[in-house]
Amino acid sequence: MKLRGWAARMAVVVLLGVLGACRKEPPPAPADPEVARRGRSLFQRGESARGEPLVGLLGPERIELSGSVAACARCHTPSGRGSLEGGVEVPDIRPGSLRRAHPRATLDVEDHSRPPYDRATLLRAITEGVSSSGRTLGTTMPRYVLGPSEREELLAYLETLGETPDPGITPTTLTVGAALPLQGRAGEAGQDVADVLRAAFAEVNAGGGIFRRRLELLVEDDTAPGPDATTRLVKRGVLALVGSVRRGTPDSDALLRREGVPLVLPMTLGEGAGEVDSPIFFLYPEEPVQARLVVQHLARADEEHVLRRRPLVVVRSEDGASLGWARAAREEALRRELPAPVELVLVDGVPGPESLQRLRQSPPPALLYAGPPAGLEALLGAMERPRLEVPVYAPARLAEPQVVAGSTLPVLFVYPPGVENREAHLRSFSAFLQRHGLKPRHVASQLGAYAASRVLVEALRRSGADVTRADLMLRMEELRDFDTGVTPPVTFGVNRRVGVQGAQLVRLDAASGRLEAASPWISLSP
Repeated sequence: MKLRGWAARMAVVVLLGVLGACRKEPPPAPADPEVARRGRSLFQRGESARGEPLVGLLGPERIELSGSVAACARCHTPSGRGSLEGGVEVPDIRPGSLRRAHPRATLDVEDHSRPPYDRATLLRAITEGVSSSGRTLGTTMPRYVLGPSEREELLAYLETLGETPDPGITPTTLTVGAALPLQGRAGEAGQDVADVLRAAFAEVNAGGGIFRRRLELLVEDDTAPGPDATTRLVKRGVLALVGSVRRGTPDSDALLRREGVPLVLPMTLGEGAGEVDSPIFFLYPEEPVQARLVVQHLARADEEHVLRRRPLVVVRSEDGASLGWARAAREEALRRELPAPVELVLVDGVPGPESLQRLRQSPPPALLYAGPPAGLEALLGAMERPRLEVPVYAPARLAEPQVVAGSTLPVLFVYPPGVENREAHLRSFSAFLQRHGLKPRHVASQLGAYAASRVLVEALRRSGADVTRADLMLRMEELRDFDTGVTPPVTFGVNRRVGVQGAQLVRLDAASGRLEAASPWISLSP
């Protein structure tokens, strides 16, 4: 009799449990969009909207993870769908999955079923590593250190995770943008970049698109008045930007970072490379980095003992690019414990009498030039007369026939694309232009646009049908030795935002206008 009474009581408990499980919880209040936007930065990039790194403690040793390596998206994927990370099954943490009871949970994370998560139990899982069932989560799940603001922001974002697609994504299209000059002196080159991008995307679309979505390009004129073109494109809702022309470091870079919008292989005019976890992925090292490469090359070429006795000379103008070139050369020399280069400043764009007199009295082992083409032409002419046999190194943008014509001095240009195996590349690219009725006008810009299109398309294909901005960025970071068809192999990484880390020294044949190799490929040292 007692046994029957106990069984009856247990049946009531079970029934109440079943009824409780069937009772629907009221839906959570909609997350504040602005709070959720700030939480996206924590989830996707491992950084708060205030620029503070996300911190997670891993395992019994409480190993500290910080910043991008602690970002939730690294394991759970940017969409929150989960993954198989290092042989460990990482669970789906989208709202639909978290609000649903699981009869069997991920083995590495929990070894029993779990009830649905609510805000309190989800926060406990994130900060203490305890699941909604009250069991301890696996050691692969960091225990995150969150302040009150970060808690609210991350929870708000998790309530919206995977619910709506990122801007620029529809069931049938993927829309990307390019900020280009379409008027003025650079307008023709900007139009050439746009034409190459459209032609490259047309070929992808003719082949079925990317997971049955067509690639569409929006172009904004960067010479138009008002907000800059990048800002306008982000407000119009593009998935990413590709092949944009950059001048220096635009203010809109902060917008790209805040919104997590990738910018793929921009055409650069001067400095611009951002932080290692920036959303901007460059093709070639900027000019100041090329100055570092020249100093490294001279030090490697058994000339370090000469550089220790006689400093290099940098001839420069006062513009930002030239100052950056001189600063980088100085920093690299000092890093190698070499004397700081002597800086000679151009006067009205050409070397002044005092600078020339100093060069004649104490010829340096090498001269690095950063200034206008006319200044380099004047410098070579002035050095020719007293026969100053000093090698001159300059950025490849100054490789113009009229600059070196008549000079017998060794003038070497730093050329990141290199000249080896270029014939096959150029033949293939010429065929591409012919297929689309385009003319080879601003070839360097056109080649850069073609490379940008190839890299973007590859990253989109690797992202899969559920692409997001953050996932696209992760796929960019995974590119290794990718062949664009027109450049050296491209490699990115978590801490690497320049795809080609090196250059080749070349000479310019003034008669034919051809660039000729003057060195093997030179890899840039960290």
